[in-house]
Amino acid sequence: MEGSFRRLASESLPSGTYFARLRIPEWQKHIGRAFRLLQDGQIIYGNLIEAPARGFPLEYRNIIVTSKDPARFSLDIDAPYELTIGRGAFTTPQQIKYDHQYGVEQHGDIYYSLRGNTVNPRKLLLTFPGFGPSTSRVSYAVSYLKDIVDADLKDTLMVCFQDRYLSAGSYMVADNAGRPLFDRVTQAIEELRARYDIDPARMLFFGASKGGSIAIHYAKDFPAAQLLLAVPQMNLPYYFNKPFFRDNLFLNSALRDIEQPEHNLRRYFREGRKIDYFYTNSDELSNHSLIELVKDVPNLTKYRVDGEHSSVARTALPAMLGIIRGFLRGPQHQTFSCEEIRAFPQEHGIQLQARVDQTGSKINEANWFIEGWLGSTRFRQLISQHSYGFLKYTTESQQLYPAYDPTDTLAAVVAIEPAGTLWTGRLPSPTFKASGHVERCDVDASTLELEAKHSQPYVVLEGDRLSRYLYRCSPANVDGDTMEIHFVADVESDISMITIDRGSHRASHIAVVQPLDGWELADLMPLRFVIASGARRLLMVLHDVGPIKEAVEALQAVDWPESSIMLTTAEDIAAAGEMMADAY
Repeated sequence: MEGSFRRLASESLPSGTYFARLRIPEWQKHIGRAFRLLQDGQIIYGNLIEAPARGFPLEYRNIIVTSKDPARFSLDIDAPYELTIGRGAFTTPQQIKYDHQYGVEQHGDIYYSLRGNTVNPRKLLLTFPGFGPSTSRVSYAVSYLKDIVDADLKDTLMVCFQDRYLSAGSYMVADNAGRPLFDRVTQAIEELRARYDIDPARMLFFGASKGGSIAIHYAKDFPAAQLLLAVPQMNLPYYFNKPFFRDNLFLNSALRDIEQPEHNLRRYFREGRKIDYFYTNSDELSNHSLIELVKDVPNLTKYRVDGEHSSVARTALPAMLGIIRGFLRGPQHQTFSCEEIRAFPQEHGIQLQARVDQTGSKINEANWFIEGWLGSTRFRQLISQHSYGFLKYTTESQQLYPAYDPTDTLAAVVAIEPAGTLWTGRLPSPTFKASGHVERCDVDASTLELEAKHSQPYVVLEGDRLSRYLYRCSPANVDGDTMEIHFVADVESDISMITIDRGSHRASHIAVVQPLDGWELADLMPLRFVIASGARRLLMVLHDVGPIKEAVEALQAVDWPESSIMLTTAEDIAAAGEMMADAY
């Protein structure tokens, strides 16, 4: 009975609302396939089927439903399933053990653990958790930073928040009943700060991935605090348009209605907050083409790390620990000499090799960076260590791109040790200058506007590919369900006379878009528009825009379930031929 009592004591939902646990016993034959759980024909939860932890059933816990009657539910794949519905939250022995191990406590409906100095701290370190595997037996983690030990925290209270909402967390945006959490969590943070009379300038908000987005959200009322972020998601609905989230978090209106991390972060940039931001160019879903291109922001340091989203925090852990220990103990600076810097031009970028002195060659277990400036923004690109300790170099995936990187303002080689020491070696004079074989692009990280009467620039970046656009956009029908995008050769083109038989489609917004760099990455521009608009359908109209087959092929790759392409000339329809058969 212990499990039942624990569930009943865990949380009370509003009348008519319940927790559900879904088990799929014969999951093996459906591995990698999407499934959806429906209540009265409406999707309430979905995911991709993955293997559970060895020896345990495949189950998804704490799905919020509004009926206790199993007959009202169905699964959209041909698989037997078990659905258990009740008033209390479901948990596992592994989660209970985890919470005990890390000292997680419930404070009302906020969950966190406390570490370090709980008597008279002078600083406050706040951490927020990322996601674990969707089939994990521990659905709710904390960012405990095990490498930070009691000796590091002698003057600091460390607060590790737990995102204990919905099936695997709600980005701490809403509780299990859908009610906003912001005021409650902010009040909990302020009460801890006020209890110990901690100067807001001695606060650090840390998070990686989901935790980074949460840290941005809850730093809002603490403008003097520092932020340490690793690969946060800038636009939650855009990030959720992927198989693991499309039928769960993407459907949650609370996460769409909040001020998105991108907008908060842009405000923090204007305020000149102290921010250390780790990212990778190979993470367009999270970056939303913001951090890669932002420049001339005071107190912002950008750390670019090669690799995929999930590898950034692991790869850059020494530097992040060094930044945290610098906050805890105070900064520690040392110098070495950079004796030589050499450049190796590539097709689109530049690779570098630096030779350091004997002091630099003995620095171990550090992350190394080449450092430059984008106006008042410090830029650091991760570089690799050669088997010869005196050589540091950029691999092919670490090269610099003169189109938008500060190749003409490189100033130093930097090493950050996990113990907190920052080593700097100034580049030898004269300062390295980039070759002129790649033209510098005048690009910035402009936000996408749904009300833009006059032509606006916009840039999409993914990996080493960059695509520029000009666009106009305006609202059309407040009850519309379709984002309508007209691709044109000139953004000032008048499309008002174009007659489109929309059938049941009504445009909520109409955009006019001029691609400036061909059709590479052109599938991402419509996707950003339709998600920003909140429309259900996407209609893309092509107006004499050059090689039609290339355009159609690019737009057919748009990852949106209800999308269609329309051509406006008979010549284009004939040229597209069979390619259009699947587009209508």
